Amino acid sequence: MVQVRRPALLLTNKHSGGADSDLAPVMERLVDGGLDVLHETPDSIDDLCRHIRDAGTATVIIGGGDGTLNAAAPALMTLERPFGLLPLGTANDLARSLGIPFDPLEAADVITAGVSRRIDLGLIDGKPFFNVASVGLSAEVVREHEGEGARKRLLGVLNYPLSAWSAFRRHRPFAAELVIDGERRRIRCTQIAVGNGRHYGGGMTMDEAAEIDDGWLRVYYLRPAGFFAMLSMLPALRFGWLRRTAEAEVKWARRVELRTRRPRDVDVDGELNGRTPVVIEILPGALEVFAPLREVPAAEEEAMREHSA
Repeated sequence: MVQVRRPALLLTNKHSGGADSDLAPVMERLVDGGLDVLHETPDSIDDLCRHIRDAGTATVIIGGGDGTLNAAAPALMTLERPFGLLPLGTANDLARSLGIPFDPLEAADVITAGVSRRIDLGLIDGKPFFNVASVGLSAEVVREHEGEGARKRLLGVLNYPLSAWSAFRRHRPFAAELVIDGERRRIRCTQIAVGNGRHYGGGMTMDEAAEIDDGWLRVYYLRPAGFFAMLSMLPALRFGWLRRTAEAEVKWARRVELRTRRPRDVDVDGELNGRTPVVIEILPGALEVFAPLREVPAAEEEAMREHSA
């Protein structure tokens, strides 16, 4: 009996390891899983989105990092079926949030297994993003990270700590106004982050109970602190324990207005994209993506119960 293969369209970023020679084993794995794969490398964001919108009934697979996924998001929102993800970028925080393996062959197996998960999107001034939008220290880290192109190519995600140290030495606290679901607060801080997903910044965690399908944004801001206090906060930033610390405030939100005394760059999933003031909202269940099944952690269940009480 002849197997009927399902059409699939693999779209890769030329700058994220998407060469045909690199992906030959992945293509073979996808074919073994029942897909008939056409591979394209769009020349621009517009070309990427056009390929997605013109995909017909084919399963769309995005090969790239978080920047590529954000560029594809407007077109992915028009799909009425799950899309696949091959994490070929530097940080791959969306894949991390979804539990998709970083090994491309294992990620291909997730796609062919056919299990999907409906996830939320963040909107910043109406433009979709997956992981986090932030102002302050993180934006300066991005500027430092991108400015050291050779070092970034050599070290990959390991370049983030060096960029963070360089940015911290130059950074100064700033005044901001937050309106969180109608509640206004004026603060002085070193960073504000509004997250949709669980992970950001190459493996940092927004909150230990955050998930990309829980229908909530997480908002945190860091109060001004010295070097050793910031150093002591690294485990909390890494594992999502900020709400347990005195140096941070963490809130749940559906809508956040963020203003600063003077316009500041906004870091959106590792790329500088816009300046304050901005409005950030949650779009629940906006997309469906192939992802492994997950168990709800006890910390998430407890946090959801506390917040609903």
